[in-house]
Amino acid sequence: MKTSEDLMKWFLNILIALCLTVPVKVSGQHFIGRHKTEVRELMGREMKQLYEDDHSVNTVYNTLKYIDRPGDQTLLFVFSEKDTCLYSQWMCDYSMLNAVIADLNSKYPQSAEDTWRYVHDKVPYIITLTAGDWYFTITTKKDH
Repeated sequence: MKTSEDLMKWFLNILIALCLTVPVKVSGQHFIGRHKTEVRELMGREMKQLYEDDHSVNTVYNTLKYIDRPGDQTLLFVFSEKDTCLYSQWMCDYSMLNAVIADLNSKYPQSAEDTWRYVHDKVPYIITLTAGDWYFTITTKKDH
């Protein structure tokens, strides 16, 4: 007969294995400047590991919020009054940090320790990594 401690260890091992198999990928899809309905369509096709969280409504900002099942990732899109995406913030658990940095480094030139830059349709963009207490944030926006 297994003890509750054995069952807890088994459950924790399964949970860790599931978290490690979730694909960590910075989306190659460009969302800035797109209409809210287009962002929804692209998210449904391109980032199926995340689903729209319509339970938390922001009455101050025009946003779309996506989360994953384990709760390791939150992706927030901020829109203008005309529903055009201004920037995105991707909040991730620190267990994903090395994989996210490796993915960013493979796709974009790094311009500072926690900053990457790229050009899309002749418009410069900046990606910044910000460390928080419990998670880190990847912000993507136009580079003015």
